[in-house]
Amino acid sequence: MRLVSDIYNENIEPSLGGITKPLIPHYITVENLTPWGAKDSSSSTTNNNLGNRPRPADYSHLQSAEGPRHDASPFPCDEQINHRFVIWQGDISLLAVDAITNTTDETLTEKNRISKKIFGRAGAALTSAVVHDVGRCKTGEVCVTPGFFLPAKYIIHTVGPIYSEKYRSASESTLHSCYRNVLYKAKELGLRTVALCDISSVQRNFPPDTAAHIALRTIRRFLEQYRAEIVIACLEPNERGIYEVLAPLYFPRDPLEERSALWQLPKDIGGAYGEPQLADRQIRIIHNPQHAVMIEGKD
Repeated sequence: MRLVSDIYNENIEPSLGGITKPLIPHYITVENLTPWGAKDSSSSTTNNNLGNRPRPADYSHLQSAEGPRHDASPFPCDEQINHRFVIWQGDISLLAVDAITNTTDETLTEKNRISKKIFGRAGAALTSAVVHDVGRCKTGEVCVTPGFFLPAKYIIHTVGPIYSEKYRSASESTLHSCYRNVLYKAKELGLRTVALCDISSVQRNFPPDTAAHIALRTIRRFLEQYRAEIVIACLEPNERGIYEVLAPLYFPRDPLEERSALWQLPKDIGGAYGEPQLADRQIRIIHNPQHAVMIEGKD
């Protein structure tokens, strides 16, 4: 039988002086990444001329019975915020930031593409910490461990929901809780640079575009209130592409992107923290003749 530590610590050097240390590749700092406000949206690695990026459609000239979905921009262009937000494709375990995020299950031992990289590079001490010190984490909540041999100081573990169309509202609210709890745990710890993985992994069946909307608006609301640098770390080009297509809605880089977002943003733009807004429960007041008779009888 293979132990959890055996599963997560493959490709690790032999123990040196009683300490098992992973192979150390080249680490990446936030300073090496290109902020959203200064990048060509068609590239995640180069700093190209802003004039080369695809221009959004301008819907302001259209004569529509409905008009734009929003009268004023709920996410106005803010250069300062855009320079503290990064969309990057690569291995999150290589980022030298204050904290990275690990998406996992309630036992903290889920083996997915992200967790394998994190546990493999952090070393056996991380496996010991989650098994013996942390134990479990509820869906939507977070727990924190040191980064051990990672360049990141901390790992914030969170348990994403399994998506169900039948319980769509609950799934979306729980995913928002994951992102929000990660970010506010970082704030509680006084951290300034945080890398977020795709918490709604393929294993959880979450629609990628819906998940990206939730992540982006939650990050935007957080950055409006707290001075931090947030990196969305994507594993695949298609994942990065979804974020780069939707990011101008929440992080417009110029007035044209801001105007276009009025037409393209969903009606539900979330609450003060980016949380999904559920329709208020409608309570119907029904005339009850029997009740009226009873009242009349008492008079």
